[in-house]
Amino acid sequence: MRSAGIAGLAALLVAAGGGMAGGGMAGAARAAERPYAARVGVDCTQGRLVLTLENRSARAASFTVTGPERGQRAAPEVAAGRAAAVRWSLPPGTPYALRVSGPGGFRAAERGRAACGLRAGTPGMNTTRLFTTRTVFRGMLADDGAERPGTAASVRIPALAATNSGTLLAAVDARVDGPSDLPADIQVGLRRSTDGGATWSPPEIVAHAESTRDGTGDSSLLVDRATGRVFLFYNYGPPGTNFFAGNTKSGRVLYRTSDDDGRTWSPPVDVTPGVKDPSWAKLFAASGHGIQTSTGRLVQPLVYRDERRATHAANLISDDHGKTWRTGAAAGTGVNESKPVQRGATGALAQNMRHNEGGARHYATSPDGARPFGPMTRSALLVDPGNNADEISHLRPGPGLPGLTRDVLFSNTASAERRHELTVRYSRDDGASWPYRAVLKPGLAGYSALAVLRDGTVGCLYEVGATGGIHFSRFRVGWLGDEAASGRTHRAAPSPR
Repeated sequence: MRSAGIAGLAALLVAAGGGMAGGGMAGAARAAERPYAARVGVDCTQGRLVLTLENRSARAASFTVTGPERGQRAAPEVAAGRAAAVRWSLPPGTPYALRVSGPGGFRAAERGRAACGLRAGTPGMNTTRLFTTRTVFRGMLADDGAERPGTAASVRIPALAATNSGTLLAAVDARVDGPSDLPADIQVGLRRSTDGGATWSPPEIVAHAESTRDGTGDSSLLVDRATGRVFLFYNYGPPGTNFFAGNTKSGRVLYRTSDDDGRTWSPPVDVTPGVKDPSWAKLFAASGHGIQTSTGRLVQPLVYRDERRATHAANLISDDHGKTWRTGAAAGTGVNESKPVQRGATGALAQNMRHNEGGARHYATSPDGARPFGPMTRSALLVDPGNNADEISHLRPGPGLPGLTRDVLFSNTASAERRHELTVRYSRDDGASWPYRAVLKPGLAGYSALAVLRDGTVGCLYEVGATGGIHFSRFRVGWLGDEAASGRTHRAAPSPR
């Protein structure tokens, strides 16, 4: 497959001790182990150049920033284990030059043009604000039963997928009255992009209940690469179905499908009767996205609670392109939202799980998601505060069954205690190590979902707390480190005839 190496890399990743961006594989690998980093991006909504400074050390660090234009200077201080952003308003296409110095001889420098689009000579990361509490959704259900334009007091729970044609679908919870989970007046909103996230369709509601006393939410997108069909899973929650309540009244899992890249959607299908075990008290489909494995199996993450109130992660699986669904093996106990990912070396299905007690991600592995998972283990590498994170294979979307790759990406709020510092990591060895990482959003963040675009760049849809909106960032893999950019993105394998 063609290399995903990137010309005109605009990453700014330099270790203490000096060196410049684009300093080669060894320099990038060393930088990943050192305590300071700096990267440049563009806020495309507000027209700002953004410099993100990372301090991975155990004490506060002071930096000196010169630029981006002559005579400008800043001296930000970044708390221990945190990141901070410095922003400048610049007209599109404005040349910039930045120089950064910090503790221990840290030096970094970059020149380019402040523009969106990830073209050569421009910053390697772009961010756009897609949904806010002022966003007007077309087709929102009102209290009188009519559909009309409306807003939501909280916009949360990102779901993201790229279709076979490359169209991006971004779905969210429009939480009309506030940030509360189901049951509440929650409706599923959607926007589409056919140009890699540069522009987006107007926001619309694509799933709601029959009345505002009920809700639909926690959506998840799943693309069947062999057929091109998109599944939109979501949960229906009437009153009394809160997942953590002591009763046994459960919400229901539904899906709708689209055969035209999300322009139109089928009537809803309720899979609950065929997948809910009688011993389960409650269940819900986990938000974000599902996957298709190299065998063609469709896998949608699921959470259920047993009669003793213990929570478990599992998956819905289909081997007939979604005509029928069944529940796979349980992946773990004391966990809830999760993401399945197929390992490139073995083809096995690994479940990356949120633990109820937080602290770190947990894993379990099954040969295929249907046969039993092995013991659940706590990750020594991925700290987590108890959050819905994401792990995906670096596979470009397209017709045909997915291939296998050991290159994976992971996103979460990289803190053991709070939902701060949204970080993306890159692994070349099926997640055994994560040598490349970058803070995508300093400060408050939340749930995140990843997708690979047709050109090998990566999109991340993430929330900023309960009311800070939903943002979409797109970045070149090289923005995480030069050696990561020398890897390959793998296309889907041809469909069997």
